[in-house]
Amino acid sequence: MKRRENSVGSKRPSLLRRLLDSITGIRRKRDAAMALRPALVEDGIHGDLQAWLDFNRVGAFASRQNLALVAPFPPRRLMHKTTALRDTKDFAAHGHDILKALSRASPTPLSTFADVLDFGVGVGRLARMFKGFRGHYTGIDVDTGNIAWVAKALNYVDAIATKPRQALPFVNNRFDCIISISVFTHMSERDQFFYLTELARVARPGATLLLTVHGERVLQRAETETRIFEMLAVPRHSIVHTRNLLASAGFSFVLQPGGLNSEKYEYGTTFISADYIEREWSRYFDIERICPAAIHDFQDIVVLRAR
Repeated sequence: MKRRENSVGSKRPSLLRRLLDSITGIRRKRDAAMALRPALVEDGIHGDLQAWLDFNRVGAFASRQNLALVAPFPPRRLMHKTTALRDTKDFAAHGHDILKALSRASPTPLSTFADVLDFGVGVGRLARMFKGFRGHYTGIDVDTGNIAWVAKALNYVDAIATKPRQALPFVNNRFDCIISISVFTHMSERDQFFYLTELARVARPGATLLLTVHGERVLQRAETETRIFEMLAVPRHSIVHTRNLLASAGFSFVLQPGGLNSEKYEYGTTFISADYIEREWSRYFDIERICPAAIHDFQDIVVLRAR
């Protein structure tokens, strides 16, 4: 019996040593990978896209030196007001997820466009991810506080305040890419048509447009998930009504009193069916495709081509 115990005991150091060596090897590989990250992301979005995405989501938070390589974060007050987020890591994760989804949807690498319009730039959730962009990046918003921060913090963004229901301050046929995240998700039908007309005017022939909407998937989740229903902050009966409207007209706008609502602009939660987009938006653009629930299993990305 003693011999057996000694036999087993003699194997333990060897097993333990191999386990420790394995852990050490993993740590060394991890540390080496983290050390290489900064070199891979010096060019920002113009460099290795996957490395840039990973670094913004995880690597940037490994040290102060790494954090200095990504774009600044907005104050928590502005972050929460615009996105309902309070934590910089969550904000970074959202930027990562949005850029990744847009990159998959776009027929052309986003870094190769010459003149990009971020329609509804907010506090730079997406614009931050365009650090290193070698073209011209313009961000517009009706919120002057957002624009003031973007203009100060993101020096590669031409930040411009616009006014609701007024023509965009750009010449015809200017932009070869227009991106709009969480804007048409809150517009009345009247405002939607106004801004589709304006975007068609300022887009170059052949330009790519990537616009997000609330489609079928958002409505499904609002019907079945309490968290999503509460996040949308609309009355329960409006969800039932929206289901009927999407099956018929294809468009539903639920006005939300207070908040961003004003005499100059109606703000609410908007749902748009794919059939509606094919029927109505095709009067302004060629519909390339609709990517259902492409962002967070939630918003659809509508890919358009300017005429």
